[in-house]
Amino acid sequence: MDKSYADKITAEYMEKIFGFALSKTMNTDKAEELASRIIFDVYISILKTDEINNINGYIYRVACNVYARFIAEEIRGRHISLDEVRIPCEIDFTDDFEKDDTYILLRKKISYLGKIQREIVVMHYFQRLKQYEIAERLNIPLGTVKWHLHDARNQIKNKLTEGNKMHEKINLGINPIKFAGMGHTGIASPDGKDTAYYLQKLISQNIAYAAYWKAKTITEIAENLGVSAAFVEDEVNYLEEYGFITKVAGGKYLTNIRIDEPRTKEMWEQYHKIYTKYAKIVCDKYVPLVFDAMADYKSKNIYAPEDDFNFLMLSVVTFACGHKLDTYYETVDTSKYYVKRKDGGEYIATAGIYSDKWEEVSYNTELHNSSGDMFRGCSGISVGTTWDLYQVSAWQFDTYYDDRTGLENNLTTDYQYLYEFMTGKINKVPEHADKFKRLFDRGYIVSKSDSEYVNMIVTSFSSEEFLNLLPAISEELKVIRKEIGDEIFKIDKPHYPAHMQDLVRTASTNSLASPASRTRVLEQLVTGGTLKPLTENQKHSVNTIMFCDVLPK
Repeated sequence: MDKSYADKITAEYMEKIFGFALSKTMNTDKAEELASRIIFDVYISILKTDEINNINGYIYRVACNVYARFIAEEIRGRHISLDEVRIPCEIDFTDDFEKDDTYILLRKKISYLGKIQREIVVMHYFQRLKQYEIAERLNIPLGTVKWHLHDARNQIKNKLTEGNKMHEKINLGINPIKFAGMGHTGIASPDGKDTAYYLQKLISQNIAYAAYWKAKTITEIAENLGVSAAFVEDEVNYLEEYGFITKVAGGKYLTNIRIDEPRTKEMWEQYHKIYTKYAKIVCDKYVPLVFDAMADYKSKNIYAPEDDFNFLMLSVVTFACGHKLDTYYETVDTSKYYVKRKDGGEYIATAGIYSDKWEEVSYNTELHNSSGDMFRGCSGISVGTTWDLYQVSAWQFDTYYDDRTGLENNLTTDYQYLYEFMTGKINKVPEHADKFKRLFDRGYIVSKSDSEYVNMIVTSFSSEEFLNLLPAISEELKVIRKEIGDEIFKIDKPHYPAHMQDLVRTASTNSLASPASRTRVLEQLVTGGTLKPLTENQKHSVNTIMFCDVLPK
């Protein structure tokens, strides 16, 4: 079976499996351990099985086998006879949960309670312990036990009386969301980990989404996902530890990730119309200034492969529009929203929910796909520069016009190797073969007439010095920048919760310099003939600029 089917089945049966484990153990800790083992075995066995005719019976048999092993371990620990243990094996999995609707619902609601309340309720009502005995066993005040029992009773009573109303609510357990894209704005951890690494699991993504629009308790998140709170608690703690969820008043949690909700076809068309309109203004009012600034590029410590001005300008225009039309040099800086992560990262976490509506739009979406700005060998222009092994840093921006595979294959070492080639530190000897192969495979070195040349824009200026060569934004363009920001925010605002509004508003002020705007600028320049199509070699390294202290010879 494929992974998506295994994910779906285990999500659907989590609640029943926990109820099964709880009914057999009557102990929350043991039930959580048993349920986790059953779920693991179910998941692995489904992945290894080609076809399952009776999923209920199949899962029940797996649950019985795991329970048998679990009891065997208990027996070995307690030295009792196997005859003392009852293990049902013949009935259908779902029969065990359908004998009494009220009892089933009661057990389900107990599973939604937080850990401490689950323990107290099970001890009191199932294990028949007195309240003072519970207090002694858990080492908490008797008053705390009484309060939790009272609160748990009220919660369960309210949920039972709601009846079918619960089914009217969004149930992420039945219809889970899946993030289509996860990334960051800012500085990832030193080892490159960011949102996508920490939210790999589907349950993590759905926990984050459950607490996104409104702060929720563990119990409320569990109900939203349709699973026991036992499966939520550790994940919430993990996400809180790394700054993706924040604990707020009332023991509730609020997601600290900018999540882009699915857009409708109409919204995509609106975005396209706005970005296309303002890209035309940029092409008319700003791009000619960039061309003028680069007219004598050879005298400005800038290297272009084979002196190709067209290749140079496609890269420089993209860079200039992204960094001179933005708001960093004005009054707005999104870095104030950066979260300092446990792993050393400092960034705004971002994610999107998949929507196929963009496939229905009237324009070619491939022309506007991009990676966003990628910096290597430095921490980024907006927060200063730090040199790595050599005085080398680089900027890259993947678009429709290149043939690269994205940020995972864009390595700082690529530019260090290229620097070594430029400075004669490596040559064609066996010990340098791997470095040369990497540079040739990436297309950063190209062979021609029995020699090689650097196939990339290189400047001996630092990134800040290079920026100073580019034309500043005019007062007219500042007004235009505000206009596009207002138009984009008007569309975006209803699709973000209150605690994200300020961040989204701030981000929208940078719409004129956004990837969506820049890709349309490139499209108009190419289709209008201002920029010419690239050769196959140029597609390897277009929209890449390397900053170092020497130029290729």
